[in-house]
Amino acid sequence: MDDDLRLEVRSDPRLLGCVRSLVRSWLEARGVGAEKVEELVLAIDEGCANAIRHSYRGDCHRSLELVMRTGPGVLEVRLSDHGVPCPPSVFEQRPLEAPDPGELRPGGLGVQLMHRTFDEVVFRPGGETGNCVILRTRIGE
Repeated sequence: MDDDLRLEVRSDPRLLGCVRSLVRSWLEARGVGAEKVEELVLAIDEGCANAIRHSYRGDCHRSLELVMRTGPGVLEVRLSDHGVPCPPSVFEQRPLEAPDPGELRPGGLGVQLMHRTFDEVVFRPGGETGNCVILRTRIGE
């Protein structure tokens, strides 16, 4: 697979709309169906938001790197940051259960959304800094 798209963006949540638009257009240009595009865009957006919120702890002056590649029938997405490493347990797949409406709070479902949207989720925490999440799924035929 070749790097089809490589994007470095500041860790400012206000830029996530631009990232979503670029990812959506890039996927559409590769013939990915509309419903699948929306699922992928949402999961990638969650990954970016998690890096900003948890790894960078809201610091808007750091950077995220997003690399998207396609091969025959496969999409690979790599999201990297240089912030606080997350514990690997954060990226474990868990059964997704409907939350109690009285206990709803923001957060906690982004990683599970990635697991539901992508066929493979690989998390590589950095040593003292950084995280890398690699997401793979079948697209097309």
